[in-house]
Amino acid sequence: MLWVEKYRPKTIKDVVADKTIIQNVLTWAEGWKKGVRQKPLLLAGPPGVGKTSLAIALANTMGWEVVELNASDQRSWNIIYRIVGEGAFNETISDEGEFLTSREGKLKLIILDEVDNIHKKEDVGGESALLKIIKKKPPQPMILIANEPYNLSSELRKNTIMITFKRLNKNQIVKVLERICQSEGIRCDREVLKLIAENAGGDLRAAINDLQAIAEGKDVIRPEDVVVGKRTQETDVFKVMQKIFKTKIPAHGDAMLLDESPDDLIMWVDENLPLEYRDETLYAAYRVLSDADVFLGRVRRRQFYRLWKYATYLMTTGVQQVKSEPVRGFTRYRPPSLWQKLAYARSRREIYRRVLKKVGKYSHMSSRKAIEFLPYLKNLLSSLEVEKAAEIAAFYTLSQEELEFLVGKERAKELHDFIEKHRLHRIEDESFLSGFEEAEEPRTEEEKEGEAVKETEEEEPEKREDKEDRQRKGKHARKGKDLTLDAFFGGD
Repeated sequence: MLWVEKYRPKTIKDVVADKTIIQNVLTWAEGWKKGVRQKPLLLAGPPGVGKTSLAIALANTMGWEVVELNASDQRSWNIIYRIVGEGAFNETISDEGEFLTSREGKLKLIILDEVDNIHKKEDVGGESALLKIIKKKPPQPMILIANEPYNLSSELRKNTIMITFKRLNKNQIVKVLERICQSEGIRCDREVLKLIAENAGGDLRAAINDLQAIAEGKDVIRPEDVVVGKRTQETDVFKVMQKIFKTKIPAHGDAMLLDESPDDLIMWVDENLPLEYRDETLYAAYRVLSDADVFLGRVRRRQFYRLWKYATYLMTTGVQQVKSEPVRGFTRYRPPSLWQKLAYARSRREIYRRVLKKVGKYSHMSSRKAIEFLPYLKNLLSSLEVEKAAEIAAFYTLSQEELEFLVGKERAKELHDFIEKHRLHRIEDESFLSGFEEAEEPRTEEEKEGEAVKETEEEEPEKREDKEDRQRKGKHARKGKDLTLDAFFGGD
């Protein structure tokens, strides 16, 4: 059995994490225990820092059942609907055969691991289905787990409570490894464990796996037994910038560990040079940087990629060594402004395409016709009263970001707030959730029966018949309003 699973934390007290993180998670869980429905948690951070272990340990601590969907499972919209949707809205039966009802505080925890990979081709529609489920405010708690939370849509992040994990330090990892050695009856010098922990780079799971591989068939672990290869840890571009501008220690080695090409790195250095250097030093640094750019040009023209190392050396250590002494004080480094402009233009184009796709789909017209219709839609959303404009926006399922693109921030916020307040939506877009009832605050059976009897006694027979007629007519009217534009303008 893998030690990672054998020594996985059983309760929240066993979890190795920052105290603030554990406290925030417990506060969230206590709220659910009291019957307060909350947004799902989004546990974000690098792999191996205990995100999944914390979620499972929390369920054990609170006495909740667990429904887990991980990266190895397909997570298309119908899978999300069948497993996550039914799990989040329906009651369940425990392994012992006990019926668990959320009204009595007997909850189950829905865990979705690696949701940042849910946008893959085979998971088509999964994120939008998940977002619709979350907006329904299910009566069961949910925890989403992601290594790269910003790969998720901003709307999904906005509908969760994000808690960020950091890599564990060496001492935290060593303490866990010591407990495992003690439980396994293995004698191991603390310096050996420090070496394993340092090699893991803050990844507790990797450290435990390394320890198990080294200890296989041994009762004593000596320094010469530690033969694990050095793990290459990606460094941060901001740390490289600090090393270039704030120290005299050669930085080209750190640049090799970056997940950035030399073409990208030179833009980072170019953007931040004026923030650190002045006058003659700035001039000299740009001269060195221009030489690095010459090498990059030769790589592009001749495909001589061996020249990359010379370009990287010049743009890092070369720029670093022109200063007479390290620059003091804090500097807020910024990404290349060109990237921001390109990203902004790309996002605008993507929003434009999304809007055209929705207009074409729901108005039953081609993309070319949608382009012609778009100015009229903008005018309607801008000039009509809020209620009518919000109904049109809901008809086309326009997000706040798409509304901002069409009518500006202030008007978009006004329309979006109206849609959220009155819960306007297209029925057919959520047909896969039609089996789920809207989440209500828990009430006892006695309260429900009492309300039903009270309403029945207060209503006269004729009034009840009128009410039933109105309800039947209202269903038909509501269906027509959701599916056509005529209802927005009083048409039949």
